[in-house]
Amino acid sequence: MSSPVPEYIASNPSSFVPTHPFDKTAGADAILRSSDGADFYVHRTILSLVSPVFETMFSLPQAESSPAVPIIDLQEGPAVLLSGHIPNVETLDELREVIEVLMKYDMQCQIPVAIQHLEKHYSSRPLAVYAIASRHQWKDVAVAAARGSLKHPLRVLLEDSPPELEGVTAVAYHNLLQYHSRCGEAARLTTTSLKWFLWPATLDNCGCSRVSPGVIFFDNVYHNVPVWFSRYLTDTRDVLTISPGSNIYEIRPFYTALGEGKCNSCRQFNLISFATSQLPAQLKAEIDKIELKF
Repeated sequence: MSSPVPEYIASNPSSFVPTHPFDKTAGADAILRSSDGADFYVHRTILSLVSPVFETMFSLPQAESSPAVPIIDLQEGPAVLLSGHIPNVETLDELREVIEVLMKYDMQCQIPVAIQHLEKHYSSRPLAVYAIASRHQWKDVAVAAARGSLKHPLRVLLEDSPPELEGVTAVAYHNLLQYHSRCGEAARLTTTSLKWFLWPATLDNCGCSRVSPGVIFFDNVYHNVPVWFSRYLTDTRDVLTISPGSNIYEIRPFYTALGEGKCNSCRQFNLISFATSQLPAQLKAEIDKIELKF
């Protein structure tokens, strides 16, 4: 457990100085020494409460020559050890290192806190978060990360290669890609056959140019829809097939369609409600039916 200061540390002491409460020597009965020699003064009772690993370590008999305050050499650097204490970890790379420390020393009480911090990266780093969740068998986190991946094209997942992938099995990686592909197909079908949508009669009477045949709607009747609406559905379908988690009211087809439909009948059709409420709700319902294999 205890050891003299290694020669490379003695000649190159750490420039990192632990701050409160790890700089208090009074009352401390153990020292955690980081990989570059920074000393963290701690209390064995507290460490034993949060970590069964440390509890076992402290229960082992010590040699008579051991110092009164044992020094425990750790492989982790000081920044990682300190980040494990401070909850506001900024980057996913830092968080991944903290999680490794928590798992290594079996600090289960801190895992929920770490998972809360992972939530910030579901959309921006979905593949990395999914890899972390897969490695530690956190299904809920994996599912949330998989949903976050739907905001990105499948090719982005294929081109991304975060270091976290090194601990992921080929099966787990394949399951994520398959989930994304199936959700894309669900999005395509949702905007192809609109049986779920009650066709507004106002669009039957408009004077805008039309296409034929139209789209199958709620009552299984073919409607010769206005060209602008058909184009909107086609363009939206193309986007959602690739990125099924896109915000429908933030993509270009929506804003393009807002400027079309010039006749009075088309203007009565509430495209904003369709794009921000009806279509997203139906798309979510269809994607919710798709299960991520885990």
